Amino acid sequence: MSDFLAQWLPHAGSALVFASAATVIVRRFIAKRAAQGIFFGSVFFLCLAPLAEFSLSHYTRILTGDLSITGFLILGLTAYQSFKAGKSESDQSQLLAPALAIVLASIVLYPTALGLTYFDLYAFGYYPIILGPITFVLFASALWFGFTLSAVLLAMGFLAFALGILESDNLWDYLLDPVITAYAFYLVIKHRRQVTNIKVTQHHIEVMSAITISTFLLFAIYLAKFNHEAFRYEFVIEDGFVEWCTVIVLFSTMLVCGKRFLTLRRVRSPLFLSVTMLLTLLCLFGAGEEISWGQRLFELETPDYLKDRNAQGELGIHNLVVEINGEKVKLNKLIFGTGLALALLIYLSVATPLYRKNNRVRSFFNAIAAPMPRNYHIVGYLLIVATVELLIDSSKRGEMTEFAGSIMFALNVIYPYNREIFDPKKSL
Repeated sequence: MSDFLAQWLPHAGSALVFASAATVIVRRFIAKRAAQGIFFGSVFFLCLAPLAEFSLSHYTRILTGDLSITGFLILGLTAYQSFKAGKSESDQSQLLAPALAIVLASIVLYPTALGLTYFDLYAFGYYPIILGPITFVLFASALWFGFTLSAVLLAMGFLAFALGILESDNLWDYLLDPVITAYAFYLVIKHRRQVTNIKVTQHHIEVMSAITISTFLLFAIYLAKFNHEAFRYEFVIEDGFVEWCTVIVLFSTMLVCGKRFLTLRRVRSPLFLSVTMLLTLLCLFGAGEEISWGQRLFELETPDYLKDRNAQGELGIHNLVVEINGEKVKLNKLIFGTGLALALLIYLSVATPLYRKNNRVRSFFNAIAAPMPRNYHIVGYLLIVATVELLIDSSKRGEMTEFAGSIMFALNVIYPYNREIFDPKKSL
């Protein structure tokens, strides 16, 4: 059955595109929707009818390419809405959310597929170790926020990929194609006023962050247990999605802290501003260390001094090996492992309760610009550490701590319990 669909669906997609385009052209000459529907159906079946050796769809397929599952559903829904009675402008605007998502995804995907960037995101679709969890994150987020059509498109695309009903074995080809991308751009431009009214709120970011952390941790647990090779050499690989996501999150946090410094430079004390700048630099340091300061990206050579002292032979400090009492110890384990865990424990179990109960402690932490955690930050930190340490059986599990921990850290810094201290209109 899947072989039959894989051979038939591309022709059906080509016919759907051709019939839709032809109907748009003749619509100005045919006013009645019933007549338009008859014309659409006639063109569609004419494209599939055998003419001599091949059907017309065989030739139009060269122009349209193979339609994705998303393309089938959106063009089919558009055709249905255009012919039904009582059609309204809101019918087409319902497609705006998935259209906007398609536009954003295509802007990222197609340049990488053409070799214009360092990454080749299209290659992720062949064995969707990363693209699979990302698809689920988007699916769950769409359901949570009530974007039912977007959720259906993602679910149907992934299900079709799992069943192999198209000729392609790349998940991207089930989710996107050039035709539906062009149509999505058209919809976004047509409804651009509605697009400008879309606001990404704190609630959106927090929910999507929680879904992302949960999804990737659960997937990491599964891979580490049942496919450890894939976990180690594909999921948490150097310069992979997990690592670069950590970098982007830390860099974004750095920008927020830097903006706070500039906004508050005339209304806060030197101590407050110094700590804010220190946190900015720490985020920059973390992002830089994560990718070895762009060494692999820019093909930089490691100085001889670091080659002998860095556990991975790379630029960076956190992988340095130092000798303490005749024993070699990694700074990563000593400072960024044990030291950071101890600092986090004190921050959550000592500083936070005192901050909420003692006015003098609260004034002190506010004065030094310390972003204090909300309740869900505390629970999140603890769950991340417990999940990674107890349920992920791999020497590379630290990558997941960095990934999930950086997201929770960003939420802690950007949306702290004491957010008012970063409001320039309020005094401490």
